[in-house]
Amino acid sequence: MGANIILYGPPGTGKTYNTVAYAISIIYGRPVREVMKDDYNELLEKYHALKTLYGQIEFTTFHQSFGYEEFVEGIKPVFIQVMNERGERSRKEEMVYRVDQGVFRRFCEEAAKNPGEKYVFIIDEINRGNVSKIFGEMITLIEPTKRIGQAEAATVKLAYSQEAFGVPENVYILGTMNTADRSIAMLDSALRRRFDFIEMMPNPDLLDGVVVEGVDIKQLMLKINKRIEILCDRDHTIGHAYFMQLRQRPTLAVLAHIFKNSIVPLLQEYFYDDYEKIRLVLGDSNKEENEQFVRATAVDYAQIFGSQAELYLENDEVYSINNAAFANINAYLKI
Repeated sequence: MGANIILYGPPGTGKTYNTVAYAISIIYGRPVREVMKDDYNELLEKYHALKTLYGQIEFTTFHQSFGYEEFVEGIKPVFIQVMNERGERSRKEEMVYRVDQGVFRRFCEEAAKNPGEKYVFIIDEINRGNVSKIFGEMITLIEPTKRIGQAEAATVKLAYSQEAFGVPENVYILGTMNTADRSIAMLDSALRRRFDFIEMMPNPDLLDGVVVEGVDIKQLMLKINKRIEILCDRDHTIGHAYFMQLRQRPTLAVLAHIFKNSIVPLLQEYFYDDYEKIRLVLGDSNKEENEQFVRATAVDYAQIFGSQAELYLENDEVYSINNAAFANINAYLKI
């Protein structure tokens, strides 16, 4: 397994969930497929122990405002008390600037103290941050051949502290990437060159045997995803994780909650409120009106604007979410 890995795929495919197994696989040197066969709760206990007790795992999430200062190092204003002529603290304060270590630098320096142990730094949603801005000169240092301990080991002088810094060879970087936000092709080229990519797609087999009042959830997900793939692309399909709670509670109430609070809002995001495409994904054109998740109602322009008004609009229908459909099993059976 490489030193830098990104798990990528559509929403709900278990990317963050599986960082637990990958981190334990790296630290204990076990094949990840074998680790995934272990009880997940036991894996989670090991993961939390490695993170909180031993400091061998760190987890952070990238976002638009995350920067170099939080990741590597930055300067921070602090107020200190001024000493008087007698060497005593006075009430007077002055502001000075202190160099603060970022989360990745602190982690690397801790790992450097324990070269015999493996350390895993997890970056969730790695594609949501400005990688060039966040990594700065670190982007070269994370290359496996440039790590401290390797023949081509490299260090850089950090921007604020002016101290020499390198990334230890026992630090592994594990990222996750949601392809609904950005495809691999749109990633920073420097990041693409330095990471191995492992695709994680929807796994319908995990829903085998899950049936809600006659609705086969595996087939339901397969049909929805086939339509999304045709109307959009495979990077925007819907992951199995959205439906996993139905394995323990296969009820209409749970299915309704999933569709109302997760599936329909996700489709609205995917299709930018193009409700005709959402209706196609959900098969609403082939249902009775009371079974449709999204209703289309024809607009009577003459009644609204007057018979003399000349309107040239692209759409002659308005759309509305039919909340009653979420509790109607036929709405799902006819997808």
